[in-house]
Amino acid sequence: MLGPTFVLGLASGSKTLNLVNQDSYSSEYYLRESLMSFRVFVRHTTARRGVSQYDRHNVEATITTFATLTTPETYTKAYFIVELLPGSGDVNLMDALADWAIASSNANLVKLNNWES
Repeated sequence: MLGPTFVLGLASGSKTLNLVNQDSYSSEYYLRESLMSFRVFVRHTTARRGVSQYDRHNVEATITTFATLTTPETYTKAYFIVELLPGSGDVNLMDALADWAIASSNANLVKLNNWES
């Protein structure tokens, strides 16, 4: 288990989500505020690629902004999936992609949001 809390470090300030559900293969963290909610799912499954079986790890974060009298409810979701052979401790590819995403003050993430590829 990752722990009883999950801290999202947002530009607007860190949010500490509490563990609300956990089983052998997944965890869910949640924080509700007056105008927004924050949810993180961590899931572990297996996937087949040809004759090989891979471990599949998925982390998904969602921020929901609740509707008001003048604005509709909206959400933003970000997630990543990692597949690798069982028992592999290789995090090089995950680390490289995370570094690429936040390089130059998040410039590559901004480019993705602008449909650049």
